[in-house]
Amino acid sequence: MDAISLPFKGPVLGIGVDIVSVSRIRDLIERQGDRFLERVYTPAELAYCSKFKDPSERYAARFAAKEAVAKAFTTGIGEHLNWKSIGVVSGERGQPEVELDALGKALLSQVGGNHVSISLSHTEDSAIAFAAVIG
Repeated sequence: MDAISLPFKGPVLGIGVDIVSVSRIRDLIERQGDRFLERVYTPAELAYCSKFKDPSERYAARFAAKEAVAKAFTTGIGEHLNWKSIGVVSGERGQPEVELDALGKALLSQVGGNHVSISLSHTEDSAIAFAAVIG
């Protein structure tokens, strides 16, 4: 078995965590449909989540990730970041990774960061995400 190493990416500059009710996201999707999905999720997230019979758990985890990243930056969603500024993609081992748009990359540079790490988990009821801005 090959050794797995975790590259040192620098000090932690900010952390954020968020938990979301899966039923809340499911209700938003049922009420607002594509309007909600296209306002909040990137095309890559939409493609990934839509592959599942009930994508609500995955959408909830990504919603929590967006909130956790915004909290790690201490800005929230608004002037410095919008919902689509933060995307969750799969890394080479299937791990969740943050993909930032130009607005997100500019903010990352402004705070002296070079990477955002995340961890996601979900059940039928809840989704949680933890994020760290790394310098």
